[in-house]
Amino acid sequence: MKILVFGAGPLGSLKAARLHEAGHDVHLLARGQRLADLKEHGIVIQEEGADGGEVAHVPVVESFEPDDNYDLVLVVMGEHQAVQILDTLAENDHVPTFLFMGNNVNGSDEIVQALGKERVMLGFPYPGGKREGHVVRVLPINEDKKYTVPIGEVDGTIRPRTRQVAAILGDMRGYDVEIRTDMDEWLKYHVALLMSGLVPALYAADTSMKRLGETRDLLVLSVRATKEALRGLRNAGYAPSPPVVKTFEYVPEPICVWVIGWLMRKEYAKVSVEGHARDGRHEMRYLFDGLRSILDETDVETKAIDRLAPYYDPGTPPYPEGKRDLSMGWDGVVAPAIGAGALALALRSLRSKARADSASERESDGVYYEVSGPEDATAVVFTHGFALDRETWREQVSTLSESYRVLSWDLPGCGESVESSDPVRFGVASRKLIDVLDDEGIDQAVLVGQSMGSLLNQYVAYHHPDRVRALVHVGGFPLYEGFSERTIILMGLHVRALKLMPEQLIYDAFGRLVARTSDARQYVTRASARTGKENMVSLESGLLKDIEEGIPELTELPQLIVVGEHEYFLLRKKAKEWNEKLPNSVHTSVPDAGHIANHDNPMTFNEILSSFLETLDQ
Repeated sequence: MKILVFGAGPLGSLKAARLHEAGHDVHLLARGQRLADLKEHGIVIQEEGADGGEVAHVPVVESFEPDDNYDLVLVVMGEHQAVQILDTLAENDHVPTFLFMGNNVNGSDEIVQALGKERVMLGFPYPGGKREGHVVRVLPINEDKKYTVPIGEVDGTIRPRTRQVAAILGDMRGYDVEIRTDMDEWLKYHVALLMSGLVPALYAADTSMKRLGETRDLLVLSVRATKEALRGLRNAGYAPSPPVVKTFEYVPEPICVWVIGWLMRKEYAKVSVEGHARDGRHEMRYLFDGLRSILDETDVETKAIDRLAPYYDPGTPPYPEGKRDLSMGWDGVVAPAIGAGALALALRSLRSKARADSASERESDGVYYEVSGPEDATAVVFTHGFALDRETWREQVSTLSESYRVLSWDLPGCGESVESSDPVRFGVASRKLIDVLDDEGIDQAVLVGQSMGSLLNQYVAYHHPDRVRALVHVGGFPLYEGFSERTIILMGLHVRALKLMPEQLIYDAFGRLVARTSDARQYVTRASARTGKENMVSLESGLLKDIEEGIPELTELPQLIVVGEHEYFLLRKKAKEWNEKLPNSVHTSVPDAGHIANHDNPMTFNEILSSFLETLDQ
């Protein structure tokens, strides 16, 4: 594959070097002094803390012409620069894919208008770095501490092209790739986390991380400004991405100030943030102005942001070093220990370090799935609900894969398996799952299922009891007794209604019915649209037959029954009755959650699930 990296700054140079090292046909576009340096020295990379550097001799070009043929163009630069080259990129109609990797706050509309949706992808190029002459200084990059590069389509779909690009980037040493369906939100929240508070506070500290870390007032203002920006984006209708960022809003201010101050005094902060802020002041201001325009459309107060905004102007005098006049408060009722744990989880996620054993995407007889985590650990298998896909479990997979062997899959007719086969009955689906477990060498697993996934898991546990260690149900009900004949008839009428309803109405209504939070509703709408109306009708028709047939007796394995606080009354009632009949079960509720409680309130659900799994291990 022939690849052009458009942008020879620290991140573009690093990506070009790593792709070249992986054996791809890579060219790097540079101009002026940078072009001269690259021709004379090559790409010189110095990793922080390493004794020596490395040199990559990548072919260099100084222009992008209308008749150039590349299979992939990585545009590794900020939004303020990328929009300036759109006319140049649009003149070339040979390139099928432009992957824009850089900060972006205004969305992809202008890019799509210039190049077309089918040619545009979005991403972000970890890790941070800076240039010192012809040398690129970056954070350590190795196989033990991989960075996760997020990429995605502008419309949130996942296509063969998406996976092809992910595979190419995944060839880079020290990197994993995460395909996201919410890159626009991810990029906006990334800008909010940096440009609202941290970057202007850094400018207020005369662009010195050490000085910032020792000036408590600036840390306080930075924390407050960041929380204002996060509230503003949510108020504007953008779901937190990744969802863990919303925990930052609830962590007590003193804990945030202490942790961020400690991070700012670390050497890697100089490499990842300080240098880029110093060299890219114009970009930082551009991004802040874009963020501010979004916040101005909301009713969220921005007092701290207003106090820090003037420091984007280089003529504003620095804030007094070491000043500690602002008092801190413990907002809310979150206990310090819980707050510290939540912040640690958020920071770990936001640093985008990959798991030690990163997720591997695989296919077995038309079934697509992901597997990650230590091979010798307890296996946990996640099965999604009606018309959804394995993305339902994204937060659970990310959390558990450090300690467990985690597998999540797309049922036939859903997710990536939507085109591989028609929706099938439980008998066929269970055999496909057993085949996947066999392929992965998993003899026994804890099965976690949401709604329809819970029903299928009960079917698997009854017919293959030796393969199941325990069951976890989210929004489920007992398959052994199902529903009354009258209820089954009424549900059959719903299948007929689905056939008559307009498609978009189905997807929007489904999101409102099963999810409570904005993020979860958007996900459900997006996932069900991907499954499609025809498959939804077939899925529900088969599901009704499976419920009617059921299984002849209760499964007596250890079980956890989880319902959302705002789950439908009938399902809440059935869950309690079910728990009373089971000999070895736990019943619990997730606050601020509906039918897909694991997606509505992932942090609380993860705590519940982790505690249950720990009891099994004990």
